[in-house]
Amino acid sequence: MVSGMVPGLLLAQPVGGKPYLQHQLDRVLVAFSRSECVVVTTELAEDRSIVALCQDLGVPFYVGDRDDALRNCIRAAQRQGFRSVMILRSDSPLIDPVLMAQVKAKYLESGDVNQYVSNRLKRTYPEGMEVEIIGVESLSQAYLAANQWSDFTDPTRLLRRGDLSHCRRVDVVQAVDHSQWRFCLDTGADHQQLSTLLGLVQNYSLQELMTVAEAHGLLVQKSRTDGEPVGDPGLVKKRPPSIGR
Repeated sequence: MVSGMVPGLLLAQPVGGKPYLQHQLDRVLVAFSRSECVVVTTELAEDRSIVALCQDLGVPFYVGDRDDALRNCIRAAQRQGFRSVMILRSDSPLIDPVLMAQVKAKYLESGDVNQYVSNRLKRTYPEGMEVEIIGVESLSQAYLAANQWSDFTDPTRLLRRGDLSHCRRVDVVQAVDHSQWRFCLDTGADHQQLSTLLGLVQNYSLQELMTVAEAHGLLVQKSRTDGEPVGDPGLVKKRPPSIGR
């Protein structure tokens, strides 16, 4: 699943004849079939081009509430009949398919449905390489427990915070710590970095990306910390009465 939105940059800046979202989907479709994917977007007018691209590529999509990414992910998963979901951020066009496969294997290893497997807890991967897997039932329980605005806009924030005590949190880490770097699409400067890298890399691996970025002076220091979530007192969103299909 691809969740989130980068206003203006996701589709408006084609690189090598393709928008960033298509570059990301190219990588996702190395690890998964089209029927195993769903792009989660919103009803906003500027997101209609996302729907059009998905239709052109034959990739399922779900259009939902602009402010409720958590419920959007649940309903999209339910519509596709998924029992668990891998959540990817749309600001990660250079995501590594091998990393997706590693996180999936870690999730399947124990057979425990009450687990959240992620490389976002103990950070060793660059920003822009976030991969998370959670059971849809646990995601639904997180929705019922959510009471802060940020719990709805970020589908896994409550899980990373550890608010579901019965849901085991599992880290995916790598031997070399690259958490200080970023390959994330948020700004015009990011576009300059990522578009240049897309013209230089030959495959989809993080290893090659790091090597090429270092060789060409394109390693960018991470500017913000994605650590343990903290609450936003007073920013409480009233939940709709149902998250059913």
